[in-house]
Amino acid sequence: MNILKRLLKMKGNTPTVVYTSGGFNGKLIGKPDQIGDFSVINYGGDVIIGKNVKIGYGVIIISASTITGTDSSKYIKNPVKIGDNVEIGSNATVLPGVTIGDNATVGAGAVVTEDVPPNSVVVGVPAKVVKWKNKSES
Repeated sequence: MNILKRLLKMKGNTPTVVYTSGGFNGKLIGKPDQIGDFSVINYGGDVIIGKNVKIGYGVIIISASTITGTDSSKYIKNPVKIGDNVEIGSNATVLPGVTIGDNATVGAGAVVTEDVPPNSVVVGVPAKVVKWKNKSES
């Protein structure tokens, strides 16, 4: 990590986390308890973060995006809702309109395209439920 910080000319222990609306008039409600460096939260379509949320390194959360490549651009703005006691692994991506339920875990590198049920563990591209948590694990 120190080598990367030197290459990027970062000074001290300043975390490199980007919070942006991306030019849209969205809201960021709540902040994660822990968030890893190099993460991006785009709240242009609103992002709501619950209590006791832990986010790993390099996570991307997108609530607003522009789709190009056709004659006209299409704008997508859908809120992302993250429940209480959620863990999101490093390098995961959460796309617009997704709700992550309470006590859920998103595995590292997962791409979350659909809602994540409460008390579940999701992994993969696209993210799929691979396990259900017991109440005692939450």
